[in-house]
Amino acid sequence: MTQSPVTMFNAWLRKSGGLPAEAADAASDISVFRRFEADDLLFSAGERPDVLYFIQSGLVRFFYLTDDGKEFNKNFVAVGSVVTSLSTFLSGVPSPFFTQALEQTVTIALPMEFVRRQMETDIHWERLLSRSVAMLALKKEQREASFLLQDAGARYEAFLDDFSDLAPRLPQYHIASYLGITPVALSRIRARRGKQRAS
Repeated sequence: MTQSPVTMFNAWLRKSGGLPAEAADAASDISVFRRFEADDLLFSAGERPDVLYFIQSGLVRFFYLTDDGKEFNKNFVAVGSVVTSLSTFLSGVPSPFFTQALEQTVTIALPMEFVRRQMETDIHWERLLSRSVAMLALKKEQREASFLLQDAGARYEAFLDDFSDLAPRLPQYHIASYLGITPVALSRIRARRGKQRAS
């Protein structure tokens, strides 16, 4: 029998999140199932999202949009990841970026205020969120170093290592945007890489 998304979420909170059964049950009771179709926005830049989305299935991108309409991908996340704006969660300010489903995505939404309250009184919640924030900070540091120290070819290799499971599901123009290059430049890198691997 297939488990419901809420049941799967409860199991994840216990196993991966490290929450005791009582805390996981309380979170499950207040959580809401939300489904997004491909291209749907979970939230937009300028908004203050009031929930944390826990991805049960699907694929989501984080991206910035410039005043002249250019998009720059910030990150890609899938099953087991949390989607929210840390700027809003930690400081209450609007999100500087958009989040968009790239394929049908099933999530469990947990009220942000509930999580904040739990962090103040439950060490397990504090540890869970601290680990999540630390991982995001580490990824941000690695990405900054990649842009400063690596050429586009090396960044592409690093991308394939970091997103080995997601790369086949991503359009090349989204990958190019993440790498900070044009789709044409990415095509050249891929062609050159293919020749090197064939020789």
